[in-house]
Amino acid sequence: YVVEKRVGEEGEWTVISHKGEVRTTEYVASDLKPDIDYYFRVSAVNCAGRGDPIEMEEPVQAKDILGIINNLNNYFAEEAQVDTDVAMRTHYIVKAGKDVEIMVPLKGRPAPNVSWKKEDQNIDNDPKYDIHNTDTSSCLIITQVTRNDTGKYTINISNGVGEPKSLTVSVKVQDTPAACRNLILKDVTRGKVTLCWEPPLLDGGAEITNYVIEKRDSSKRTYACVTNKCKETTCVIEELSEKASFFFLTLQWNKPDYDVCSKNEKGTSDFIEIGPIKVKDYIIPPEANLEEYPDGQISVRLGHNVHVELPYKGKPRPTILWLKDNLPLKESEKIRFKKTENKATLMIKNVEKENGVYVKHCKKKNLSVISSFFIPAAVPDSPGTPDATDVDGESITINWAPPTHDGGNPVKYYIVERREKKTGRWLKVLTRKPIVEAAHRVTHLTENVEYEFRVYAVNDAGIGAPSNISMPIKCAEPTEEPDAPSIVNVTDTTNTSVSLEWTRPAHDGGMEIHGYIIEMCKGSEAEWHRVNEDLCAVTRYSVTGLETGAEYKFRICAVNSVGKGEAKEMPEFAQAVDRLLAPEIDIDASFKQTHIVKSGGSVYIRIAFKGKPTPTASWTKAAPKTTQTSLRVSDLLEGVPYFFRVMAENQYGLGEAYEMPDPVIATAEPAPPKRVDIIDTTDTSATLAWLKPEHDGGSRITGYCVEAKGKDADKWVVCGTTKNLSLVIEGLTENSEYEFRVKAKNDSGFSVPREAFSSVIIKEPRIEPTADLSGITNQLITSRIGESFEIDVPISGRPAPKVSWKLEEMRLKETDRVSIKTNKNRTTLTVKDCMRGDGGRYFLTLENVTGSKTFTVTRWPQQSK
Repeated sequence: YVVEKRVGEEGEWTVISHKGEVRTTEYVASDLKPDIDYYFRVSAVNCAGRGDPIEMEEPVQAKDILGIINNLNNYFAEEAQVDTDVAMRTHYIVKAGKDVEIMVPLKGRPAPNVSWKKEDQNIDNDPKYDIHNTDTSSCLIITQVTRNDTGKYTINISNGVGEPKSLTVSVKVQDTPAACRNLILKDVTRGKVTLCWEPPLLDGGAEITNYVIEKRDSSKRTYACVTNKCKETTCVIEELSEKASFFFLTLQWNKPDYDVCSKNEKGTSDFIEIGPIKVKDYIIPPEANLEEYPDGQISVRLGHNVHVELPYKGKPRPTILWLKDNLPLKESEKIRFKKTENKATLMIKNVEKENGVYVKHCKKKNLSVISSFFIPAAVPDSPGTPDATDVDGESITINWAPPTHDGGNPVKYYIVERREKKTGRWLKVLTRKPIVEAAHRVTHLTENVEYEFRVYAVNDAGIGAPSNISMPIKCAEPTEEPDAPSIVNVTDTTNTSVSLEWTRPAHDGGMEIHGYIIEMCKGSEAEWHRVNEDLCAVTRYSVTGLETGAEYKFRICAVNSVGKGEAKEMPEFAQAVDRLLAPEIDIDASFKQTHIVKSGGSVYIRIAFKGKPTPTASWTKAAPKTTQTSLRVSDLLEGVPYFFRVMAENQYGLGEAYEMPDPVIATAEPAPPKRVDIIDTTDTSATLAWLKPEHDGGSRITGYCVEAKGKDADKWVVCGTTKNLSLVIEGLTENSEYEFRVKAKNDSGFSVPREAFSSVIIKEPRIEPTADLSGITNQLITSRIGESFEIDVPISGRPAPKVSWKLEEMRLKETDRVSIKTNKNRTTLTVKDCMRGDGGRYFLTLENVTGSKTFTVTRWPQQSK
């Protein structure tokens, strides 16, 4: 647009806007004089030229507007506030010595009055701060910041319209920490002292990573570093020269009155000579901890890297020697060694088949030898074809069969990809934690769009081949009620109740069944009555409170989100009377016929039986009769087979014996999980994953128990149980350090725990934001005038980034034509009924605590046919 002005009735029209400056339908005319009449007119410009102008019918004068002014089309005053349409920051992190500039966009008419405070202290006239105010912004500049500039800064704004407003901005200055406090001596022995201190009051705006301890011999002037790796507020200093004075601090004592001898009122005896005394070091043989490699083997894919860490101990401190084929290994571009006070590390790049190694830890002639071979492993086969189990308007739940062959390594997790049938471009389904089950609910889908899915299995050796592509699945809300249950049976009756059982409907209407409604009628009555007030969630129900001897009919229907389905009626009447049933052993597929029990341990055998009245049970191996349905047999010998049989007895006699066809053999607890890793953290949670135990102790693994404790705590606390190989631990304290361990469980009990490789500090990872523009060809979008277009961009970052869109220099907001939809995984800009003015460069800006990034997409309009 072109904007022109004219002074008074007789003045000349002059252009006051710059070429290409005005792209929206508003403009602020400045440099006007008060009490002078001005006229304005506006004309539009396109590629064919400039159109006719439209002119204001009444003149206008430049002055602040308070209240309603009729001759200016009902303009009114605006209260002072922060302009949220302009991007700004409320948290600043800056290093000491740098300058920080805090810019706050403002709006309001008249222009707002501004005042700044730090905490509760006004800083408007403080020479340390440089404050610049305009009608639309206020800028606070702090030069060469120090740790004392850390704090909260508050801007107060007002203009006499509405209530005053305020905004608080936090500034965090990162600096070196202050001095440690209260350095004291805790213990002194021969050649060793223990130092303790308190942390500094100021940590410099960042977590303290370690302490540096220095010492100075009293005969010298300079300090020497003892260690720079101390992470606690105490340190044991060893190998000090006896009878020498050192400054951390100063040690002193007084000479005793007399030495080792006898003394009484008559005098002092002769001294007793002790010695000679031979002084020698306490010897601990070298030993490596192989818990992480119980079979002395590591599986790694050919061409990949290997990283071996072996904790060790020994006194005097052992020397470390790595050998291959009895020859010492040498460091090279491919092989690297690393050694700490208690760990030896070997790193090999691009492993080859012949990279087997022998490892020795030695000190003089005392050797401890262990062997380790690197064996190539294969990736798993492809999983079964995915199939949909539940569909609604925004999500699809799929499941699949695990791979028939895992490549010699257990499957750790799965990768799921999806694509819209019309686009053909595969996208990875993003998840907060690894997909460890053979099923997953894919969310944030578009309603009425058909999707295809494929799945990859992943083990330690890598990613396997993809599964076959699923049939196209339409993401839509189901519109059908469920079918009727297939069969309804009476499983038991008493004088006042009838127990029912039924099968699920053959068709659930395309969505989850919420429950079932049970109805009944008595005798020849034609009226049906609902039995259960709440939906029955399972396929069985006991109807109570019935009349003894009366006959009843029952019918059952299933319910989903669409409504109630057709009812299934019982073909015959059921009578409320007690049943008499002969004793019967009830053995199902879950019954364990072989029990392996550790020598000296116990075995738990549960035999289910039925009968009315309730039978009593008796065991024939040195055990009295029992009315229970289980019996514990103790003191079994390891490896000895035992046979058991059980009979039920009631007032009518002893029932038929059931004999176990296979023997019971002693068993043991399982081995601990092979490895425990912490694979992700947030501000309040940690995700753990582990591998199956080396052996299950002769009984299947029934679950895992996860325990945690704070870094300085003494007691482990159970924080979760699961049957899976991973678990998310919630409710943790931000910035606190935790240790975790996992125990496996079978029928014999829990294994010894396996601790995670290291402790972890609970905090959200910091990952810079990024956008995936690979789906937009050449980052260019074309569309015809009058049509709609969409820019759909996958995004990522931790924490989730803040998103803003611009067209050239104009910030975009939601209107009737413009829609912006954003979640943590993607952002979508949609423009309806597009015009030529919608063409140009679209800027996508992503910002989180790590910084901000801007990405560009160009939209090119085409003339409608």
